[in-house]
Amino acid sequence: MEKEVLLLITQGLTNAKTAEKLFISIPTVNTDRKSLLEKFEVKNPAMLIGKATKSGLI
Repeated sequence: MEKEVLLLITQGLTNAKTAEKLFISIPTVNTDRKSLLEKFEVKNPAMLIGKATKSGLI
């Protein structure tokens, strides 16, 4: 599910819209976003997108 959340982050969707699109709760989206930031060792979504792009995930 984290990869789907990551892809929607790149589209600029809010947590609420991401949750709606994936049929999951907003807290789940928040948890996935936080987990992604930790895994990629970055501080914000912009850095996450950059690092994920460089690593070929998106």
